Amino acid sequence: MAVQQPHSTSSGLAQVARKHIRPTDSFGIVLLLIVVDYVAVSAQITNGWGQVAVVALLGITLVFALRTSQARRIWQLVAIGYLLASTLITLVSVVTPGHAVAGQQVPIFGGLLLLVTPIVIARRIASHEVVTTETVLGAVCVYLLVGFSFAFIYMAIDSLSPGPFFAGQSHATAGEYLFFSYTTLTTVGYGNLVPAGSVGQTFAMLEALFGQIFLVIVVARLVSLWGHEGPRALRRPDL
Repeated sequence: MAVQQPHSTSSGLAQVARKHIRPTDSFGIVLLLIVVDYVAVSAQITNGWGQVAVVALLGITLVFALRTSQARRIWQLVAIGYLLASTLITLVSVVTPGHAVAGQQVPIFGGLLLLVTPIVIARRIASHEVVTTETVLGAVCVYLLVGFSFAFIYMAIDSLSPGPFFAGQSHATAGEYLFFSYTTLTTVGYGNLVPAGSVGQTFAMLEALFGQIFLVIVVARLVSLWGHEGPRALRRPDL
């Protein structure tokens, strides 16, 4: 027994170290990063170095969200690759004006990765046997990330369509796409931005339906179960 004790102690220290290196279920930090991302994108920073900072911040958010949700290593590596590539491409577009077009396409690739992140977080919080504060915060993160995801989907539709996405507006900024996405998700619908095509209108309706269903069924249910036993754990929740 005395001989095995140092090994057990070192093993425990290694587990603690790994926990600090890879924080699990730190959805409060993810939520804070998402809010900062929204403010940064909505600020419509036009100077080059500001754009580099915004792109890097978005990449960091994706990397941290996937790591804290214990996503599969492949998705974490993809997120890290996106963080490095997007930051580098945006940096090149700043110092070399001829690469500006490549820098404008970066958010679309980030949107593709954003589609995966809410699913990973949802599967992670579904594995919680007891509904905790982090469970509820994780559900809120899913809700907000869905708004981000649809904003990038609208941007992709705009880039692939011959005409503008919004009726009566030839060009829309990233902040306007986010504004439209969240007013649709929350069904506020101010009406100042309206999709011009049927594809955009279809996705807008899907987002509105998802937003209401998610809030009424998922978030409300988790809040009612706060501190009590939640859904049965998924033994392998990683994506």
